[in-house]
Amino acid sequence: MEQLRDLEHWVAQLGAEQLLSPVLVHHIDLCLTELVSNVIHYGYPDGKPGTLRIRFRREPERIVICIEDDGTPFDPTAYVPAGLPTSLADADTGGRGIRLVRHFADELYHLASAAGNQLTLVFRSPRPARAADRGA
Repeated sequence: MEQLRDLEHWVAQLGAEQLLSPVLVHHIDLCLTELVSNVIHYGYPDGKPGTLRIRFRREPERIVICIEDDGTPFDPTAYVPAGLPTSLADADTGGRGIRLVRHFADELYHLASAAGNQLTLVFRSPRPARAADRGA
């Protein structure tokens, strides 16, 4: 959990290097923080050590982020979250993360294998025009 701050810095650095909008950087950071926290909390019960890797790829019209872990198998694309509460008194403090990820990521794919979980998030993002492309 201590490395979540490093994750936040990594996302901010990617945003700056890739000229991503601040809103998109916030969405990516929110999704990754939620998903990595879930892997740490639920994928490695009883403090079992494990490995988690995050890869980033920029394509012409989208950002692709892949999270790979060797924790307990879990497919967030198949998870059915509880219904939304009808009042604050009925609201639970947890269980909103996957709903947020589904809201902010444009696509979400899960692949399970003997090695563990692979979760791919896709965010649509046109590549910003370079100065040379704008005639500058």
